[in-house]
Amino acid sequence: MSRPRLTLIVNNEIPCFQHEPRAGQKSWSNIFDPYALKASAPDLWSAYFRQRFNSPREVALFCDVSFQTALNWWGAVTAPASHIALLVILTDPGAPEFFAEEIRRVA
Repeated sequence: MSRPRLTLIVNNEIPCFQHEPRAGQKSWSNIFDPYALKASAPDLWSAYFRQRFNSPREVALFCDVSFQTALNWWGAVTAPASHIALLVILTDPGAPEFFAEEIRRVA
């Protein structure tokens, strides 16, 4: 039994209506430097954890990670993985604003 396949059919005879790009629109590469964001992530997360929690132990309990992992985040040695980022964004209404302001301040 063969698996179903997706087939793309292109018709170059029919014109495709495209919207003209807006004059004020900029590409993401002009707004964010992905490498700089990755490099500054541990500092951003450390600032967030220090604002939101009283100690690395509280971070460890809230995020269900080891104390050493929380200590690494607290000290800006490493940044949390995506599932922790989602946990924070979904449980703390002030988190998106905090990160937006921090990125704005740094940029």
